[in-house]
Formats: sequence, structure tokens, C-alpha cells
Amino acid sequence: LTGGDMVKTVTRDQATWNDLPWKFEAGTPNVAGGVAAAEAVRFLSSIGMDTVWKHEQELVTYALPRLKSIPGLTVLGPDDRLGIFSFTMQGIHSHDLASFLDERGIAIRGGHHCAQPLLTSLRLADCARASVGLYTTTDDLDRFIAALSEAQQILA
Repeated sequence: LTGGDMVKTVTRDQATWNDLPWKFEAGTPNVAGGVAAAEAVRFLSSIGMDTVWKHEQELVTYALPRLKSIPGLTVLGPDDRLGIFSFTMQGIHSHDLASFLDERGIAIRGGHHCAQPLLTSLRLADCARASVGLYTTTDDLDRFIAALSEAQQILA
């Protein structure tokens, strides 16, 4: 393994950049990441993406009405969605919610998610984001929903 090839030569006075595409190859290539990505593709292919999609949509159908039933929780976006839920909880900052859920073994993201213009247009400073995937179960979602209800009672 070698380092990147961004620079042809370096002197005390200047650097000469390499030609494309090498000048954009900083550092040592992520060989382990490439191997892991290839294995992930093999794994998903063995299951079948139609199966993955069906499972995800079943989880969305299961979760959405339960999320919407929590007082003060607003799900952002349409009902027809991928397995990603962006939401706000009245009176609770998303970072506080993320910390609260983390203490209960539930991982979500809080903040602006590099989407400040979108949040500004929605008149929001932040939101929480949770996602489901192949490994997610309805039991996981039940724990998540229960923890959100608990957060609403304690933090709001």
C-alpha cells in the first residue's frame, strides 16, 4: 500500500499537482472499506433487494401511525417514504432527544443534518432523524415508540 498521488513534486517554494484523477486521491486508499462494501453488496444480493424493500416498507407502515399518535410529535414529509423518519417533538431539542434515547440504547441523529436551507424553509432550527433497515424489527420500533412517549413526558 502506498500513500496518495496528489502531488508530483514538492519543493520549498511550490507544489506541482498530479494529473486527473490522481490529484484527488489523498492519503492511503481505503482498501478495507472497499472490501467491506463488496461484501455488503454480496450479502444484500443474496437476500434480494426486493425482499429488503418489502421489509422496509412493512416497517414504515407499522411505525408511521404509531409515531403520529404521540402527542407533540410531528413527522416531516409524506407518508409515502423510504425507511427514514425526520420528526420534531414539541418542547424538546433534537440533541436532548438523541441523548435521552442513547441512554436507552436507541440511536438517532439530531440537528440540522446538513440541510439548513430545507429546515429554514420549514421554519425549523433542528429535527430528529431515525431510520429502519433490514436488521430492524417491530420489537425495535415498539421500544423506540415507548421511549419517545417517555421522552415526551419527561423532557417536554
